[in-house]
Amino acid sequence: MKISKLHSKVLWKDSFLYAVSFIAAIETICAIADFSITDVVNIQKWWEKGLIILGVFLLLWIITAVIKALRADHAITLKIKGITVRIEEGDIFKSPNWKLIPFNEFFDTIVDDVVIARNSLNGKFIERLQDIDDLNKKIDEAEDIPSMKRKTKAGRTYYPLGRIITYQDYLLLAFSHFENNQAKLSHNEYEICLRAMWNEISRVYAHRPVTIPLLGGGITRITDKNEFHLLRCILCTLKTSDAQIYQPITIVLTRESIDKINLYDIKKIF
Repeated sequence: MKISKLHSKVLWKDSFLYAVSFIAAIETICAIADFSITDVVNIQKWWEKGLIILGVFLLLWIITAVIKALRADHAITLKIKGITVRIEEGDIFKSPNWKLIPFNEFFDTIVDDVVIARNSLNGKFIERLQDIDDLNKKIDEAEDIPSMKRKTKAGRTYYPLGRIITYQDYLLLAFSHFENNQAKLSHNEYEICLRAMWNEISRVYAHRPVTIPLLGGGITRITDKNEFHLLRCILCTLKTSDAQIYQPITIVLTRESIDKINLYDIKKIF
C-alpha cells in the first residue's frame, strides 16, 4: 500500500470517530465496573492520566486508519441500485463471468500496433483467440438493434458507442471512435457510451455475472480524467441508469490503477 492512500480526509475522519467511540465505550465500562486507570498504573495527577488516555487515543486512531486503508487497498464491495459491485485487483481473463472487452466503433480485429496495440486489453483478447475469422463472422452476423443500428462511414460499417456484441464468454463493446489510426473519445462521449453500455448489458447478460475493466484507463485515454474520476463515472452512470441488472458486477483493476485510486474514498461516495 502506498503512503499516499493515508492522505484521505474521509479516512482520518472516520477513524477519529471510531477511536472516540471506542474510548468512550471503555470509559463507560470502567465507570460501571468501578475501575480506574490508577488501579493499574500508579499515577496521582490528573494531567498524567490525561496524557495516557490521549496517547492511547492517538495510537488507536492511527492503527484504525492504517487498517481501514489496508482493507480497501485490494478490493471493496458496494451496493448500487441493489446490485453488488465489487472492485478488485485482478486479471479479467481469469474471470468465469461475462468479460467485457472494449473495441473501436468498427470492431477492428487487426493487432499490428497501429490499428490495435498488442499491449492493450483489446489486443490481448484478440491474440488469445485461435480463430479470428470466426470472431469476424460473429461480428458481421450480429443482429441489428433498433436503437443501436450499424451505419456506414467512408465505406466501412461502424456501430454506435455502447453497442455490445456477444462472443463466447465475452461482451465486445464499441467504445471509441477511430480516426487517423487513433482511438478517440471525449468525456461527454464517454458518459454517453457508459449509459448505453449498461442498457446493452441489461439486454444481453442473460442473468450471468459481469466483469468489466476500468474503461478509459488504457490505450484510449479520456482527456484530463484520471483513474479515480473514470471509476467514479462508471459507478455514477450505473447508479443513474435505467438498466435492469440482477447479477453481481465486478470491476477489475490493475495494480497500477489501484495505486492511483483511493478505494476507501470511492466506498464512502457510494
